[in-house]
Amino acid sequence: MKKNTKHHYRIVKPVRFFMFVLISIMITVFAGYTVIGAANAEAASVRSYVQVTVADGDSLWNIIERCNKGSSIDVQSAIYDVYEINDIDAADIQPGEKLFIPIY
Repeated sequence: MKKNTKHHYRIVKPVRFFMFVLISIMITVFAGYTVIGAANAEAASVRSYVQVTVADGDSLWNIIERCNKGSSIDVQSAIYDVYEINDIDAADIQPGEKLFIPIY
């Protein structure tokens, strides 16, 4: 018949144990933030767009304001987004041209 013995463990090197626990906690927290951040980034990347035909006298500034009424957006960054989405430069905008404008 075997004797029921309990093993008692003791920490021989407390500094090494503390570092192990600290690094384990940091890895767990980092992994959690990575998962949460990826979900937030995916949600933020889903955006709707409207296609607008540039009229004579239109500027990107007033097109973006017209498409995003009631929204407090930074028009400068929205203009940059329009440049990126449509692969254009400010001088390239001509009447009759169709542009995709992000809705914020």
